[in-house]
Amino acid sequence: MDAAAGRGCPVHVTGKRLVNRRGQTVYRYPGRRVFAAQVKCSGRTVWVLFHGGVASSQEAYLGVRSGNAGRTWKRLLAEPYFGISAPFTIDSYSGPWTIVGERRAYFVGWCPACGHGTVSLTVTLDGGRHFRRYALPKLTGSIATSIHVVGDKVTIRAKNQLRTGPRIRTVTIRVR
Repeated sequence: MDAAAGRGCPVHVTGKRLVNRRGQTVYRYPGRRVFAAQVKCSGRTVWVLFHGGVASSQEAYLGVRSGNAGRTWKRLLAEPYFGISAPFTIDSYSGPWTIVGERRAYFVGWCPACGHGTVSLTVTLDGGRHFRRYALPKLTGSIATSIHVVGDKVTIRAKNQLRTGPRIRTVTIRVR
């Protein structure tokens, strides 16, 4: 179940800022520029993933979370190469992601410069206090295109970038 920004979401993105319903800035991306940002909400919980560009086989991304409808924010995920620190990383690049309820979030990452290109899943089940990374060797050489969560099963679909094997690959893992 994916949750996306919409009428029930208490914030939206305007440039480098997260703005509440009254038009007040509640968070500002600390990087140089934002090329894209994704907002996903469930109840009073808001997750935002900012994308700030790429360089040297790395992506400038920042993942923040609010558990109180955008009043306060925690910086949780970042690629440290670009000088933005956070306690956890997704991988060199971020891919598709989703949230389920107010406490669970699932982020697919990939590293094209690692071997033939590795894919991983980074998961929190406790609102960002802890994250666990799962290597997905069956998706080596692929780029993830979607993620779907049902219960404790996470299914990731990816396009094969190598010239061997099936064009589309799908992996389902159990996350606890």
